[in-house]
Amino acid sequence: MFDWNYWLETFTTRAAQLTIRRPERDDWLSDEECRRIADSLATFQLGEQSEGRTLLRFSEKFARRRNIPALPAVTALFIKEEQHHALQLKEFMLANGITLKKKSWTDSIFRVLRKLAGFEAAVTVLVTAEMIGFVYYRALARATESRCLKAICRGMCADESVHLRYEAQLLLTLRGTRGQLHRWLIERAHRMLLTGSALIVYYDHRRVLEHVGYEPRSFVRDCRAVYRMVMHSRMYRPRARDIAGNTVA
Repeated sequence: MFDWNYWLETFTTRAAQLTIRRPERDDWLSDEECRRIADSLATFQLGEQSEGRTLLRFSEKFARRRNIPALPAVTALFIKEEQHHALQLKEFMLANGITLKKKSWTDSIFRVLRKLAGFEAAVTVLVTAEMIGFVYYRALARATESRCLKAICRGMCADESVHLRYEAQLLLTLRGTRGQLHRWLIERAHRMLLTGSALIVYYDHRRVLEHVGYEPRSFVRDCRAVYRMVMHSRMYRPRARDIAGNTVA
């Protein structure tokens, strides 16, 4: 059972706690670091920057069809957090003289994929991007000496962990209504999407990833490890609450 009220309460509380970190003058990126990470950071900032209209529209249609009145509100709050990520990266980039991007071929791929089907497919693409982003932000924190950027990356990973739990519980609930063979086919397609997407991201961000010791195989391996943790771990599975509001197994 998916607890919509729990996630509505969670994202509502988190929305009031969103803050922006700004680097001090003595914590700006060095010229070498700028050359290494500027283009990669700009691409990820663009990927975080979305009005979320497609996802919100899918959620509204899905909510009407399944009678889930809380879903559009939860989705809107979720999108707000993603937009906060984009704003946080933008502020850091502007402080360090890094030019913002208006388009990127990898970002365009993910945006097209999210628009191809309905709500479940859009969430699948989104959770895939967040799994890869979790690994990327950990790598980015190791690729810089900036205290501010390291703190931003830690904050991003903490946020992604919450987002991944929400998305995993949602997908597991949706997939649980299908037959065993259908679920197996969906999960296999999801793993293939993850692997292909991770290789694309590696190629586009290899200057950062290679600097911290990644190669294609090890980057894909770590992305797959996040997939297993998120989609197969008991702690990420949906839990119901009783009438008193206590979480039960």
